[in-house]
Amino acid sequence: MCLTADADGTMERLFRGLEAVDESGLADWTLIGGLAVMARLAVAHRATADIDTLVRDAVPNAKAVLLTVAAEATASGVRLSDGTKIDAIDVAAVLDVDGLPDHGDAMRMFALAHWWMAATAEDVQLRLVRTYPAETVLVRPLRLARPAALVAAKLQSIPTRRARAADKRMSDTFDVYRLLDGDPTFTICAELAEAPSDLGSWCASFLEDLFVVQAVRTAGWISQASGRRVEPDSLEVLGSLAVEMVRLHLG
Repeated sequence: MCLTADADGTMERLFRGLEAVDESGLADWTLIGGLAVMARLAVAHRATADIDTLVRDAVPNAKAVLLTVAAEATASGVRLSDGTKIDAIDVAAVLDVDGLPDHGDAMRMFALAHWWMAATAEDVQLRLVRTYPAETVLVRPLRLARPAALVAAKLQSIPTRRARAADKRMSDTFDVYRLLDGDPTFTICAELAEAPSDLGSWCASFLEDLFVVQAVRTAGWISQASGRRVEPDSLEVLGSLAVEMVRLHLG
């Protein structure tokens, strides 16, 4: 699994940030977010300058551990001396479904999606390569969120984006589109049906609204995030097929 180094060094800086996470001594952490999506797609399909992580049962909490290698704290994590922001979300190793809010609640979907990302993450070797001259620049072993769990997390984040973070719903939507569009066997949909509790059925319903009912608006979001035109009709087809496959596997 690899990503290609860019001319301005952003990818190399992010890989150094991953190295810093390990140097902090943080245990049982998983790479999520935009960089994880890029790793799964093996291409930097959009700009990102941050590293997002999940950490299970960290003691002390993940932010406190990361501060040992950071220049300063932020609201959701830390910032390294080179400006790289590392966000950390603490999750429990054991899921307590009965202790979650009622079905459909935004906090419930957040908890389910993030627990699932950590629980199903895979150990991978992520390589940063240069095409000319052809060489491997850096290699990082890490735990990487699976595509289906990334889709679930991206979907649950979209309706919660407000104010200054509102633009992130466009990049979240673009990430979902790229992951689903790059999955011709609908493996993501089959795995979404296996998500804990009601997460899979919620994802199918929200995806139907996002890609089918609101296809014109969503196509505009994707175009703004990617700089390329996506036709609402093709988005509606992709969304309809994905929703059908999730519900088929749900039974």
